[in-house]
Parts: sequence; C-alpha cells; structure tokens
Amino acid sequence: MTRGDVNLRSIVDSLPYGEVVIWDNSKRHYDAKVYGRYLGIAEATNRVIFFQDDDCILSAAHHQLLLDAYEPGVVVGSMPYPDPMYQDTTLLGWGALFDRELPEIAFRNYNKVFPVDDARFREEECEYVFPMLSRTKTVYADPSRMIDGEQVELRPNRMWRREEHYGRLFTGLYKARLARDRLIERNQLWK
Repeated sequence: MTRGDVNLRSIVDSLPYGEVVIWDNSKRHYDAKVYGRYLGIAEATNRVIFFQDDDCILSAAHHQLLLDAYEPGVVVGSMPYPDPMYQDTTLLGWGALFDRELPEIAFRNYNKVFPVDDARFREEECEYVFPMLSRTKTVYADPSRMIDGEQVELRPNRMWRREEHYGRLFTGLYKARLARDRLIERNQLWK
C-alpha cells in the first residue's frame, strides 16, 4: 500500500515472492488509506499474503525469518526490537505474513463489538484490530529505512508524524484490546 509518492522499485526487487500486488491510493478511485492493503488482498491469488509499508526494505534474511516463523492461522509480524506498547500483539508495517482470510475473520469479530464501517476504522484502526484479534508471532529484525538514499519515514506526510497520531494510536490499541477482551469473555474470539 502506498500513497504513490515513493519509488517502489527497490522494494519490489527485494521481495522473494512470485506475485506482487501494489495498492496505490493515488491511482484508485478513492484513497483507502491503510485499509488499501486489505483491499489489495482481493487482487492477490496466493493463499498466504505478505505486506509491508512503503518506507522500508526487508533483507533476504528478514524475509527468511518471516517464512521460517510462518504457520497457518497465525499472523507473523516483525519489529526491530521488543516494544512494551505491543507486548500482546505484533506490528505489520515492517513485514507481515499471514493466511489471506485472517483479516476478514478479525474484522468480522471486531464488528461484534464496534462498527467497522466508520472512516476512522478504515484510515487507521484496522491496522491495530487485525493483529490484536488474531493469533500472532513476532520476529525481531530491523528493516532498512533507506530508499533511493532517503529515509522516507521522515517525510512530513508520514502517518506517525501527524500531530494526532499518538492519540489515535493509543485509542485504537485500547479499542482493539477492549474488543479482544470482550470477545474472549463471550468465548467468541477466532470464530
């Protein structure tokens, strides 16, 4: 998923997978924001899906860690180091591998507690809900953040650099945890 403002050639060239689907929000009939990566799943033909953000490049060894950790029914994400904020989940943007139906299952379960049809869910919260309401595993590897000699993640238009980002992040994580806990209480998680 991209805004269309990054040269993706070096990222695509680093991928060890045969099929590549790019959801470019700048070339679609509407900007799906982060949710574009989930819409892109419909265009893929493989049973197992990999995705990453457009501001990093994973090494062959990083991809191999993800592949070695993969197991059906589990979201394998990667992070550069353990982060207490995500101790009960994993991150997706630095590389994630999972079965194609897992996001839909997580979103369907979340919808039992909170609506998934609001703009905030599609803009950002989907990114916390999917791994939080899934079985996860994390591998620790630090991707390269240099693309064509630039650290793209430092651009002013990056989501994490927006003034409201951390407030929305904490709210999104809180809601995802609350939904998970309610579903566990009802014995409805992963059904």
